[in-house]
Amino acid sequence: MIQRLLLFSIFCLGLLFSTNQSFAQDNTDYDRLKYRKWRVTLFPPLSTNWTNAPDYTARYSINILGGYHGGLDGGEIGGLINYNKYYAHGFQLAGLVNATGGDMAGINIAGGINLSKDEMSGMQFSGLANISGNDLEGIQGSGLFNIAGDNSSGLQFAGIGNIARGDIEGLQGSGIINAAWGDISGLQAAGVANIAREDVEGLQAAGVLNFAGSDISGLQAAGAANIAFGDIEGLMAAGGVNIARQNASGLFAAGLLNIANDVEGLVFSGGANIAKNLEGVQFASLLNFSEKATGVQIGLINIAKEFEGVPIGFVSLYGNGRKNMDVRFSDGGFTDIGLTLGTYRVYNSAIFGYNTLLDRDVYRIGLAVGLEKNINDSFQNWKNESMYVNQEFSVTHQFEEEWTRKLNLIYSYKFLLGKRFGSGFSLYGGPTFNAQISRVSGSEDYAWYSLWSPEWKGRDYRFWVGFTAGIRLFKQKAIPKFKDEFDNWDIDW
Repeated sequence: MIQRLLLFSIFCLGLLFSTNQSFAQDNTDYDRLKYRKWRVTLFPPLSTNWTNAPDYTARYSINILGGYHGGLDGGEIGGLINYNKYYAHGFQLAGLVNATGGDMAGINIAGGINLSKDEMSGMQFSGLANISGNDLEGIQGSGLFNIAGDNSSGLQFAGIGNIARGDIEGLQGSGIINAAWGDISGLQAAGVANIAREDVEGLQAAGVLNFAGSDISGLQAAGAANIAFGDIEGLMAAGGVNIARQNASGLFAAGLLNIANDVEGLVFSGGANIAKNLEGVQFASLLNFSEKATGVQIGLINIAKEFEGVPIGFVSLYGNGRKNMDVRFSDGGFTDIGLTLGTYRVYNSAIFGYNTLLDRDVYRIGLAVGLEKNINDSFQNWKNESMYVNQEFSVTHQFEEEWTRKLNLIYSYKFLLGKRFGSGFSLYGGPTFNAQISRVSGSEDYAWYSLWSPEWKGRDYRFWVGFTAGIRLFKQKAIPKFKDEFDNWDIDW
């Protein structure tokens, strides 16, 4: 008996996945099925309908070991297998398999598999898989897979994956993967990946990867990467990389890298932002790199062929920007050399200095961010194209004899008046407002005097007004007045 039942199970599954087209024809013959309220089967053909079971449908069906019938319009219980040739509509419970050669709808519970040749809908639970040859929708839970030959939608949970040859839509959770040959949309969580050959839209969380063959939009979080062969739009967070072969817009955060053709929005990276065009605010611990960029860039290194905006970095190198060297002397005896890069309006300066007046070796390194203005912006009655004003904020770390990270900082605001002599040389000077915070003995020698010198929690504070004078070398040019520059932006004053 057991041997015959196993042969019957194999026969049913073979029929279900065969390429024979008779099922498609048979599914049009629902109305030809004969109806009986009850049927009981030990195993085929030992049933109340004997060998004619495929010609009958019933409201109540009991399959002690397994049953093979035409259809179901009610409830069915099987010890191992419930198999309906044309359709199964209603409640089913089987120790191993609920299967149909047509569509399945209702509540189906199987220790192994719920299996349908066409659509499957309703509430299904199985120990292994819910598998449909066409659409799969409803509330589904399986130990391994929910698999659809076309679309998959609804509330689905699977130990391994939710997989569809069409679209995936709805609320889905899987231990490993949500995958679709079409679009993915909805709320999805996967231990490893959400993968779609087309668009991805919605809220997605994956331990490793969110991937789309086309666009990605919505809120996405991945332990490693968000990757799209189309556009990326929305809020994306990845422990590793956000990659778009086309455009990226929105808020992006990546532990290592953001890569796109065009990037627009607020972008953060622990490593680098790389794009052909960037527009917005970009922050990278290491590098912002692009052909053309507009907005604000903050990074250790900012590089672009063309840039308009505000750069903040140790090196901000632009093809259309300034490339100057500054040599300056300030109160307290420091002589500094600055590599000054950025735009002609906003610049960054990497500072390297040495105190030439002290009888011991005192060095410093630092960073300055400056704004250059037309002289007429600060002094309305002073019109001279060769004159300019620099307002600059800098922070420097002082160390004696050899490098140390011990707290010893000077913050400075400088108001500098300058004059260009030709396009490659200028002189400038002006007052400096300084604040020092230090834990180093002897650091008071860096200032000739102090207006106020409090001490708090082991730190020495000093405040004073000093001066800075210097020269700037290499290409420079006149900056238009702010109003004239903004007028070119069509701003209504």
